[in-house]
Amino acid sequence: MFTSRTGRLQPGWSFLLSVAFSLAAFMGCSIVAGLFSGEHVLRFETIFRPLLSLALFWLYFWLLTVADQVEDHRASALGFPLASGWRRQFASGCLLGILLTVLAVLPLVIWGQISFDIRLSSRGFLRVAVVFLVLIFGALAEELMFRGYPFQRLEEAIGSVGAIAVFSLLFALVHLSNPGASPLGLANTVLIGIVLAIAYLRTRALWLSWGIHFGWNVSLGLLLGLPVSGLRLFNVLMRASVKGPRWMTGGGYGLEASAPGVFAVGVGLLVIWKWPVARLGKPLTYPTAEPEHLDEIAGIQN
Repeated sequence: MFTSRTGRLQPGWSFLLSVAFSLAAFMGCSIVAGLFSGEHVLRFETIFRPLLSLALFWLYFWLLTVADQVEDHRASALGFPLASGWRRQFASGCLLGILLTVLAVLPLVIWGQISFDIRLSSRGFLRVAVVFLVLIFGALAEELMFRGYPFQRLEEAIGSVGAIAVFSLLFALVHLSNPGASPLGLANTVLIGIVLAIAYLRTRALWLSWGIHFGWNVSLGLLLGLPVSGLRLFNVLMRASVKGPRWMTGGGYGLEASAPGVFAVGVGLLVIWKWPVARLGKPLTYPTAEPEHLDEIAGIQN
């Protein structure tokens, strides 16, 4: 019931265990970051996001060893194979994330009203570097939690479509408490989760999804000065102000809750579905796994 014929923990139980450990890591890292940051939000994020990434790496490596009996190439099994092309996939993901952001902003430039308040100072450049660090580790931590080990084990347990549905919804729900959250923002965040999950499934690596996630956030929050899922914390280089109907601007949540944002993410879904990307890794398999779970959406995994 709990283990396969080879002694591996069944993927469903591995998934539940990884969820419990992920929540514990999140809470533990939040407490530690809070102790050292006080009321300073950016300082909290600077400590919390890298610390959470490291904690998740350690926990998932441990689970791969103990539950899955993987002794070698655990980084590859987790989704970070250093196969030829991994740098290109990460860079391409960053570029795609930036281009999709520009696509979402264009309607505001053409039909709405948008203005930029540039903030340049010697201290500002240091804050830019800090925000860059926060964004890259923040994207990494979310990819580990939502497309990493827990997603991979749930996929083996219930199949790719089920895992995409569960984790895309969870990805949206964790953003529901952000400032300005709305039903359209929730729906679009689900769609973003689907795009990132398909990026993982098509490459069996997290380089592409991490790059898209980071490219979107850094261009939206740092380069353009717009809210990132309702958060203004990252607008240290410039701060944009937008005017127009809520369906176009997304209100306080930002473009991720707007019609242009939905359109841009929809374009991203088409690109990821058809993009001729290389498959860098391969999933773990279990002797007791149902074959159809691994191949039910073979078109995604070509």
